[in-house]
Amino acid sequence: MAPDMESASSRLAIAQRFGAISFCGAFIVVIVGLFLAPAHAFPSYLMSFIFWLGLTLGCFPVLMIAHLVGGIWTVPIRKFLEAGVSTLPAMAALLIPLFFGFSYIFRWTQPVDPRTAEVLARKAIYLNLPFLIARTCLFFCIWGGLAFFLLRWSRRQLEQSDPGPMLVLRRISALGLVVFSLVTSFAVVDWVMSLEPDWYSSIFPMIIIIDQVVSALALSILLSRGLLQGPNQASADQLNQLGDLLLAFLMLWAYMSMAEILIIYAGNLPHEINWYLHRMRGGWLPVSWVLAGLTFALPFFLLLFRQLKRAPGWLSGIAVWLLGMYAVCVFWYVAPTFRTSISLDWPDPFTFLAIGGAWILVFSRQLIRSLKSLSVSGPSATS
Repeated sequence: MAPDMESASSRLAIAQRFGAISFCGAFIVVIVGLFLAPAHAFPSYLMSFIFWLGLTLGCFPVLMIAHLVGGIWTVPIRKFLEAGVSTLPAMAALLIPLFFGFSYIFRWTQPVDPRTAEVLARKAIYLNLPFLIARTCLFFCIWGGLAFFLLRWSRRQLEQSDPGPMLVLRRISALGLVVFSLVTSFAVVDWVMSLEPDWYSSIFPMIIIIDQVVSALALSILLSRGLLQGPNQASADQLNQLGDLLLAFLMLWAYMSMAEILIIYAGNLPHEINWYLHRMRGGWLPVSWVLAGLTFALPFFLLLFRQLKRAPGWLSGIAVWLLGMYAVCVFWYVAPTFRTSISLDWPDPFTFLAIGGAWILVFSRQLIRSLKSLSVSGPSATS
């Protein structure tokens, strides 16, 4: 194995050990919390699960876009995207504890006030626990099938020199983008929007999907410069294109978010505005301004400069910042449903470390395998 590959593998081995220790240590506290303080632990577990699952799901559309359009920007990040997709089985296993806490997560499983009861009566055919569990299993089966074919034909592309696997990957990606968008939209409705069942929004699922894409792209950019050295490291031109793609999705996220707010404001829609009112009271309003200014405005301004996108330090810093802001976004989406004021509950760091440790463990292990195959096939194998 080349020296730069050995260095990357040693760093990943450290990350793998950290993930294992983090998962084993924190998950014990999480399990105890789920039994002794379920009203606190289950909402916290849900927030952490949505964050880490978002990193997994965000890799899907970026990987499929890479297969469809190609380009030099795909070469340094493809291995990271495939490793992210490979974490899906672990996330499916980590979902199981949530099945035992529905009464602490979903208000529609309990008696509600008359106004909400009228809304839920019209949604009863969709919002019921057996159907929710069945849909969730179906979602993971579809995501899993898509991941299986993407990874299978990607391996064949590395092993073969003919263009056949590449053409198959393009067909899978063309259909997969449509299927993924539909399935993930319904998953967002089930696990995020239904937390406040009287809320309506047709744009919000797409906002979440774009959030996931931005986070996965930011992580891939960060690793493409921070993990590998030598010929496998992203060049200035590749970083410039990755920065452009990051800017495009960031602008799309801002456009969707503003479009939803303007439509609700102009239409004076009471059911839709209640969701935002919960996030503008009790100290949540500053978080809303932070998201507007620091999630979009600051990175948008920096990504306008070509010199900054071509500078590894600057682009890596922006990527780290966007990953942090994605965590704040998930917190802002979910926490106000369960907390009247902005606060961190005691299970929050433990659930984040437990689920994150498992994610890092699986991600690092898969990435070590990818780097070993890359060292055998050569740097051009992923182009």
